Formats: sequence, C-alpha cells, structure tokens
Amino acid sequence: MHKEPEPAWKPQPQPQAADKPSGVRMALIGLATCVIMAGAGVHFMGGGHGNTATPAAENNTQDHDNSANRMGIPLTLIASQKAAQTLAKSNYTDQEQADILAGIKRRDIRLVAMPVYDATGAGGTITLICGAWHQTVHLSPTPQTVILPITISGNVDIIPASDPGPAGIGSGAITVFGPQTLPIMYKGDTLPLTVIAQ
Repeated sequence: MHKEPEPAWKPQPQPQAADKPSGVRMALIGLATCVIMAGAGVHFMGGGHGNTATPAAENNTQDHDNSANRMGIPLTLIASQKAAQTLAKSNYTDQEQADILAGIKRRDIRLVAMPVYDATGAGGTITLICGAWHQTVHLSPTPQTVILPITISGNVDIIPASDPGPAGIGSGAITVFGPQTLPIMYKGDTLPLTVIAQ
C-alpha cells in the first residue's frame, strides 16, 4: 500500500487590505459626520434666517409658539448665589428684583447674561421681552450686558423700540460660542428667540 504524504501545514493568509478600513473609507465616514453635525447646527441656530411677526400677534401666541420657529441662542447662566448681586446692578426696579428673586427661589426662573451690540453701525434701540419683564437697550458697537430672567420655556422676544428706518435695526449678541449677528428687524417685526442657558 502506498500512503500519500500529508501536506505540510501552511499559515492562513492575513486579512487583506480590503478587509481593513481604508483611509478613503475613514475620510468618507468623517465627512458624513461633519455634514450631519453641520446640519444639526444649522437647525439648532434657526437656519440663519429670522422669523418675524407683528408684536400683537406674537404676544397673543407667545405661550403656544412653535419652538421650531424660534432661533436658538446659547447664553451664559448666572449662578443663583449671585442673582441678588447681579440684579442689584441691573435696571430692574426693586419690586421687579424681588419678584425675580422669588421666582429663582421657587426654581421657576433662571438668570442669563445677554451682551447685545450694534451689528450694522446703524444704531437704534431694541426692547428685550421675557414674559412679564422687559429691558430697553440703546445699541452701540460696545456690547452692553442685559440680565434676562428666563422661565422654563426660555423664550425671549426682541422688538425695535425706535424707528428702524428703511435700513432696519441690526443687533448682535455675544453667545457662549462668541458673537452672533441677529437678523435685521424692520418696523413691526418681532425677533423670537429661545435661550439655552449654559
């Protein structure tokens, strides 16, 4: 009987380059991730365009406002321990300060700082409305910090307090990510914002 010799053991081949993630594949995955994140950022920041409504219509529908129509703006949260000291330096009356502090103790209200400035050089005056409270600011190139009492919804409306003229009023805000130019407002416009306190 003639016996065939057993074949010699050969190592299994290592996975080929096609089985490993290639540089091109990783670049495509990174690019897709960037596109998704950029799209989320555009959606979060309101798509770069302002939605306007008349002040009367805005006031009637403020509580039922669709958050998708409001531009998101991240602002710096003021610690509750510093609320009284911060409010003392603001333009709120003594009674308004007492009401705001009571809301902070109940945890219905949070304070945020919103530095606003003139983004176009045209000047003008704006009023920022947070529920029952409002602050009027004369815009200048140097940011002026406005203290806003934000309720749970975080809605803030900005309206022109002076005649915007044909050029409109162009304001900006310093957010936690840096300066952000807000849409230009014309007579009768309301700029609805949602504040994200951070």
